[in-house]
Amino acid sequence: MKQGTYQALVELCGPHLVRAMPESLPPRPDAMPDASCAVYVVEDVRGAVCYVGSVCRPDDNRGLARHIGEYLAELPMTDKWARVYALPLSGDTQEAEVRRIGGDIAGWLLPYDRVRWQQAS
Repeated sequence: MKQGTYQALVELCGPHLVRAMPESLPPRPDAMPDASCAVYVVEDVRGAVCYVGSVCRPDDNRGLARHIGEYLAELPMTDKWARVYALPLSGDTQEAEVRRIGGDIAGWLLPYDRVRWQQAS
């Protein structure tokens, strides 16, 4: 992801963003930052945005890591995930706001996996 693109995503997060993390992460739970609320962008090996997701688990500081782990264990779409860009949000961000930010980012990036997947159990 180009630096300017990530910076635009940072601006879409507004005051809810805890910190910018412009470097890509491997799609593994142990690589995710501590975050109970977050939006994340996933690219495939070609660098195309394949998915944008969000998580809001206010009482779980490892919510993003657990969420990514659940997806990787249960959903076939994750086979193409090559890298993740995290946008950790403040833990007190309301779920509706997290979802709105995720929707704004998805609308801006237009990932090719746009189907809302069932949340992993």
